[in-house]
Amino acid sequence: MTAYDARVVDRAEGALFGSALGDAIGIYTEFMTAAQAVEFYGAEPKISLIPPETPFHNDTHRCRFESRAWTDDTDHAILIMLSYLRTRELTPNDVAARLHFWCTQGLRVLDRLPMGLGKLVGSVVFAPEYKSDPASTALKKWDESGRYVAPNGSLMRTAPVGVICIPKSENETFAAAIQMGAITHADPRCALSVAIVSGLIRALCLGEIHDEDDVRALIERAWVHIQTHLPSEHTALLDRSEFDKHAYAETLESLILADRSMGYVYKCLGSALWCLRRTLTRQDTFKSAMMTLIMQGGDADTNGAVAGALMGALIGYKYLPPEWRDGMAHAEWFRGKAQALLVVAGVQEGEYDSLKDRDTEMDGGKGELSEEEMKKREIGIMERMLLAEKERREAVEATKQPKQSLWKSLISG
Repeated sequence: MTAYDARVVDRAEGALFGSALGDAIGIYTEFMTAAQAVEFYGAEPKISLIPPETPFHNDTHRCRFESRAWTDDTDHAILIMLSYLRTRELTPNDVAARLHFWCTQGLRVLDRLPMGLGKLVGSVVFAPEYKSDPASTALKKWDESGRYVAPNGSLMRTAPVGVICIPKSENETFAAAIQMGAITHADPRCALSVAIVSGLIRALCLGEIHDEDDVRALIERAWVHIQTHLPSEHTALLDRSEFDKHAYAETLESLILADRSMGYVYKCLGSALWCLRRTLTRQDTFKSAMMTLIMQGGDADTNGAVAGALMGALIGYKYLPPEWRDGMAHAEWFRGKAQALLVVAGVQEGEYDSLKDRDTEMDGGKGELSEEEMKKREIGIMERMLLAEKERREAVEATKQPKQSLWKSLISG
């Protein structure tokens, strides 16, 4: 086993934890515009996950999610982690089976419901042939879409791949990321994005990225890898100017993160690379870059998850904002699994027996929920949504000043 120093281990934990934190912070403004984010949280918001935590804006979207916790983005990354711990290798079909189970049962190990399922992922995962051949199913769905759809669902879960591939070569990392992404997303823009982010996470953990030129060089190597390893009919669809506009965006505002195409993979990639460059050049910290990003709104939890993975791999677990890191729900469980993953990947010394860890079983060792139990939970979510809407309406009414009658105004005058 190759011996890695403590800094590499800390950066690897930082990548995984940073991604989960970005997801947890991003849910505060997901689907908002920048103006709405300021309206609900203020121009200079201070968000804390340490109890008493900063409450979400009360609406029918946020009321469905667990306080201080991540969303489906990190759930899906955890599926890769648990699969790897169980099989001791990156196994696309096993992750696909776990994703199918998640879509109906959620993350059973932490008793989390399947919240936030994307349209494309749902259409792919629920196809009859999915579990037997996930990549071909995803390709078929992409073909049926007119080869136009390129959402960010594979990018949001790719952080563990970069960490697992620390002992591997860069090209092996690119290939693994593309293979793991292909179980749901066949578009070459998605393949390119997961290759870049996974490759950067590996390189950042190893201390190979020192400046913006190093980032650009890796991006260009990923572009060449895609061109030489994907079918030419797919790579012919890549528009270099479209890619450059996002990957090398100088401002977040130029990415227009909160428009109708907020889930576009290049928007997520571009915003994450912007955050990495800002922290790499010390113009921002993890926290300040993350807050700037999520206050743009849009698909903020996914953007935050990917940006958090890159920045976390740069600064390490030790330097993550403590008011976020130490307050995140399930933090102890998550870090335990992250450390186990590093042992299995050969990044740090230790012992781990996956067969004794029931968390790695498909159902988390807890069994499947019955249809009646699932319906009961869904009713609970609906009740919370209705209550949130009622409270919102009451708050709006409370701000309205009652109109004074003409008679009363004459008397008072």
